[in-house]
Amino acid sequence: MTQLPPPPAGGLSQRALLIIIALLLGLLTGLTAGVLAILLHATILGAVTCAGGAFIAVTMLLFRICELLR
Repeated sequence: MTQLPPPPAGGLSQRALLIIIALLLGLLTGLTAGVLAILLHATILGAVTCAGGAFIAVTMLLFRICELLR
């Protein structure tokens, strides 16, 4: 079995920065989805549902990509 290489020296600060970037991109995507839902005449509950789902999906996708790149 192959062992994983050790993390780089500045690993903690780099990981914190990647988490912040993933959260901000998730927030931006959620906001965009909510605004588009309102513009397409969805109800407030529908817009919030759409925005929340987009936030969760994009944030988890980015966390998974960051995990795979480590």
